[in-house]
Amino acid sequence: MNDLTSSIGTKVKQLRIEKKMTQKELCEGICSQAEISKIENGLNSPTVELLQKIAVRLNSPIAILFENLYVNEEVELFDHKISNLLREENYDQIIQFISKYNHEDNINLIILSAYFQIIVDMKQDRFDFRTAASLLSNLLFKYDVWNESISLFIRIKTAIANLYAEHELYHLTTSAFIEIETLLEKLESSLYVTSLIKIYFNHAQILLYQDMFEEAHIFIQKGINLCLDSQQTFLLGHLYFQLGNYQEAVGNPLFQKTYTVAYTLLHAFEFQTTKELVVDLKREYLLFSFEN
Repeated sequence: MNDLTSSIGTKVKQLRIEKKMTQKELCEGICSQAEISKIENGLNSPTVELLQKIAVRLNSPIAILFENLYVNEEVELFDHKISNLLREENYDQIIQFISKYNHEDNINLIILSAYFQIIVDMKQDRFDFRTAASLLSNLLFKYDVWNESISLFIRIKTAIANLYAEHELYHLTTSAFIEIETLLEKLESSLYVTSLIKIYFNHAQILLYQDMFEEAHIFIQKGINLCLDSQQTFLLGHLYFQLGNYQEAVGNPLFQKTYTVAYTLLHAFEFQTTKELVVDLKREYLLFSFEN
């Protein structure tokens, strides 16, 4: 058994269980049940053709079976290096680094390089944000990124949404978020629960900013429910703060209690910066606090 075979088998089994399918249902018309059992237990290395058929039956892109296998140390170092240079606005160093880097055999590095190149060109005013958004969309299509790396697809699509939000084209931001949400909801994979919660949060934030309170409430509640169902707590306090914003805006008397719940969660999970923001903005509404 090798790491690749074991990882693929684990993913197949995980997705099958999440889709509430039996091995018999998964293998019907594709291969024998014994073959599926061996794959799931890491005892057999399936062909790419068989994996494609399994992915179709699971209603999932084949990339999900390989996700994280290619996110090796090299990719992480590459991403970390350029992300730091981007924050420091060292654009010339980024271009030099990308041009000298040999990444021909790694599709993730190819996509990342193209992504960073577009962002740097925009930052250096070689073209405007609309062109950048268009080029990023073309990048997703050119490399069929959804089927190569779901994580990179989410990252690039979110970057497009953020570009539109920065220029107050909120309807286009919303469209980008809805596309990601639709794909991830259809995927029904626990591997991307965290990503989906983040998108719900960001989507709700954009809607709240536009005073579209009832629309925002839908995504706030989706985020809270998904946090609770999946036992993911990292954004729960933030989502409750959004819920408090919604309730205060529409005159729901529960908003004080909700702000206090948000504050308590942020305190418990040590989100100090956001907790301080809640205290600064909503101190008069908190039913209690742990502050001096």
